[in-house]
Amino acid sequence: MITFRREHLDRNLENYVHLMRGRVLDIGGVKIKKRGRFIPPLDNVDSWKYLNHNPATNPDYCSSAENIPLDAGSVDTVVMTEVLEYLEKPEVAFSEIFRVLSGHGVCLLSIPLLHAVHGDWREDRSRYTAVKINEMADAAGFRGVEIQTMGGLGSVIFDLVHVAGGYANEDKNLFALRILSKISRLVIPLFRVIDTVTRHEHDYITTGYFAVLRK
Repeated sequence: MITFRREHLDRNLENYVHLMRGRVLDIGGVKIKKRGRFIPPLDNVDSWKYLNHNPATNPDYCSSAENIPLDAGSVDTVVMTEVLEYLEKPEVAFSEIFRVLSGHGVCLLSIPLLHAVHGDWREDRSRYTAVKINEMADAAGFRGVEIQTMGGLGSVIFDLVHVAGGYANEDKNLFALRILSKISRLVIPLFRVIDTVTRHEHDYITTGYFAVLRK
C-alpha cells in the first residue's frame, strides 16, 4: 500500500468500472509506471486515450484539461483522478469535459482535501470541498453529481505521517519522523478502525472526494 488515499482511489475506480465504456479519455493519466493496483478495463471499452500536458508521458493528446483538443461529444467516459488541484482554471476544465462528453456521458474524478501537498509542490495549487465540486459541475451543465468521501480521520493521520517520513523529509535528517512512518505501517489495522468508528465525521474530516458526474 502506498497511502490510504491511493487505496480508496483504487477501490472507487474498481467499484465504478461498469461506467467506463465506449471511448474513454483519461485526463492526467499515464500509459506506463501507473500508481496503485487499478487496471483500465477492456470490456465495453472501444478505446482508452490519454491526455497529459507532459510530453514525457507520451500521451495521445499533449494538452491541458482546460483546452481539450477533441470535438464535442467525441468521448463517452472521462477519467480524471488527482488532476483538478493542479489546474489554474478548474471551471474551464469542467466545461471542456462537459463539451467533449457524448449524450449521457460520465466523468469520474477525484480530488484531495486533507492531504499533504504533492511532491511536485510547485504545481499543486488548490483543494476543494464537496460544495465547490458541486458548484463547478452544476455551472458546467452536469445533471447528476454523486460525491463520496475517501476515508476519514484514520486515513488522514496515516497519510500525513507517511508523507512526513517520506518525500516531505527531503534532507532525511529528521530520523524520528522516518521511524514514526515505519511504525505507522505496523499498526495499519488501527488506522482502519479509527476510520470505521469515526465514519459519522467523514463529511468533516476526509482525505478528499471521488465524484461521478453525469451529463
